[in-house]
Amino acid sequence: MASSTFRLLYYPWITQNIDPGVIDREVRRFAAVLQNAIAAASGASAVVQVLPPLDVPKQVEVIAGGGCEIGLMNPLGYVFAHRRNASVESIALAQRIINGQVGDTYYAQVYVNKRSAIRKAEQLRGRAIGYGTPYSTSNFLIPALEIKKTGLHPFAGFSRIEFVGGHELVAKAVYEGRLDIGAGHDGVIADLSNQYGYGDAAEKLVTILRSDPIPSDPVAVNVTDAATRKLLQDALVTSGGTPDGRQALAIFWGNVQGLSRTTADAYASLETALTQLGLSETDLLKKGA
Repeated sequence: MASSTFRLLYYPWITQNIDPGVIDREVRRFAAVLQNAIAAASGASAVVQVLPPLDVPKQVEVIAGGGCEIGLMNPLGYVFAHRRNASVESIALAQRIINGQVGDTYYAQVYVNKRSAIRKAEQLRGRAIGYGTPYSTSNFLIPALEIKKTGLHPFAGFSRIEFVGGHELVAKAVYEGRLDIGAGHDGVIADLSNQYGYGDAAEKLVTILRSDPIPSDPVAVNVTDAATRKLLQDALVTSGGTPDGRQALAIFWGNVQGLSRTTADAYASLETALTQLGLSETDLLKKGA
């Protein structure tokens, strides 16, 4: 194998409440580990070039258009990139700690402030709900689906819908009573309780709906050669298992514990969710595209 350059792209809010400079430093640290792993496996020199972060809609455009070879992506962003270009394939995914165990999935939830007096799904109707961004999996898509499953329309069933902009912002709005209902990943309440001034979040916020498991965030590649794709998959998993690589992942990617292998069809459940909610890529990405 000749010397190769692989461009790596990530989205800026890959972890919230972390300084962008720290995220960039740790992504570059992981890229250096990955670069060494690729070189060791291939027997040739390699370069992993970290590109400036781009928000999800633009990231989808760049990786689908061949502007990078490796993308640290959110699940829904990957689905749209794969739709645009079948050469974009998920080959690894982030391992997270759920219920004390390291695994390949996480959950979404719909939660409320206890002061709202909402205690069951039937009481959600007519209240004010906050989602994150339209292209977030656990901050919008999957919670909206869980609401639909109860018989309540996830858009028309509320007095007010707000796309607040992120897990933390939604949780703060619910905690402070500016919204009755919030959508987010399984750890959003615990994350908020670790912030100054919100230490009692676990007592004030309560989960009403919890989703089925969602495949964790993917590492996607856009390479046409199967051997190179396999090389990158092996190198990613190896890098995530090294002390330096694992520490970098934990810092820049929300306490990720490593990377495991996955396949291009691992996110089919999200395709199903989009169909059931009648949502298209244009509906969800247009604002940021």
